[in-house]
Amino acid sequence: MFGSHAATALALVDSYGAIAIFAVFALEGALVGKMLPARTLFVTAVVAVGVEAVAVLPVFAAAVVGATVGQSVVFVAVRRFDADPTSLRVVPVDEGQLEGVGRWFDRWGLPAVAASNAVPGTRGWLAVPTANASSVSAPRFAAASLVGSVAYVGALAAVGVAVVFGFGDALGAFGAGAVAYL
Repeated sequence: MFGSHAATALALVDSYGAIAIFAVFALEGALVGKMLPARTLFVTAVVAVGVEAVAVLPVFAAAVVGATVGQSVVFVAVRRFDADPTSLRVVPVDEGQLEGVGRWFDRWGLPAVAASNAVPGTRGWLAVPTANASSVSAPRFAAASLVGSVAYVGALAAVGVAVVFGFGDALGAFGAGAVAYL
């Protein structure tokens, strides 16, 4: 039903459980792991554990906390140590992209952090401009990051539940790669 990414993701979850989810989402949150299949890993984990809340809750919590920790590490590194993560080759974000999301923060403030974390492709990018150009405290940034991550991971959980209940047949019409792009 899924491709090789999902098979690898399922093997990681089977071997390491929620720790694998936490690690991948923390790296994604820290802008380092944007190339890792975090979405595929999470949806595969939900499919693997089923739809019971007791089974999904640790996976959900690991993803949300991992993303929040990763983004908070970037925020603190930029704020306290004047780090520039965009200068690293492992961070696939450049100054132009940061300028665009920085304008979001200028206009909307902390709600922009939450909103950007709920949108695939911009997750975590506001950590750098928020740390550089504002007086937002680390706990307030982490709270906004957490809110957006809950929305994002909740949407991914809904996709996983839909796959478990058989809505995955519709995804089959679009190809197995559709899950990876969510």
